[in-house]
Amino acid sequence: MAEIESLATAEPLARHIERHHTDRLIMLSDGIFAIATTLAALEIRLPDHPASLAALLATSGQSLVAYLLSFVFTAVFWIANRELFARVARTDNVLTALSLGMLCMIAVIPAAVHIFYAPGGIDVGFRFYSLIMCVCGLLNSAMWIYASAKPGVMRSEIESAERWGRALPTVTMPVLFFACLFLEKKQTIWVMLPLAFVLVAIKRVVIPRFWATKTVDSAA
Repeated sequence: MAEIESLATAEPLARHIERHHTDRLIMLSDGIFAIATTLAALEIRLPDHPASLAALLATSGQSLVAYLLSFVFTAVFWIANRELFARVARTDNVLTALSLGMLCMIAVIPAAVHIFYAPGGIDVGFRFYSLIMCVCGLLNSAMWIYASAKPGVMRSEIESAERWGRALPTVTMPVLFFACLFLEKKQTIWVMLPLAFVLVAIKRVVIPRFWATKTVDSAA
């Protein structure tokens, strides 16, 4: 594949338009992910003249945690987006719409995390944060599942086992945050940790073994 937006590439018009659509969507995605992480950093509130490092951390601890959390989850979605488009042969209207919807939600993550970790934050703020993350996760899963199922969207050399082995585990994040919609903020750690452990086990152990078995059966 030529470099993104290469004007020196000689190719048929249909192929040029198809590549152009994919390239522009990737550019927009990277830009919004970059802005989301930058906006998260702007939420950090540091004291002007802290007496010590301990005093600085005590004063700014929540905003620092909010930034780190926002960055981590934004990075998780960016990695998923990068891995998907590394395997995409072309983008159509459905994949573009799903991608734009997810990018819309990605841009809201810094504000959602800020509300979640605001001093004296209430459960409504926590549920708003959980809702944003759940919708992001659903749209990310929808992109992977659609690209895996729709003929011609992913590159032909990507085997079915790899497609679904990567697509199905993406449902773990929306499931995790959907559960948060029904929890109080103080209950999160006691419910989320066991649920996260179960979902990670399914993602890392159960699904890979299932697709490995399917691949062996198909080869036989």
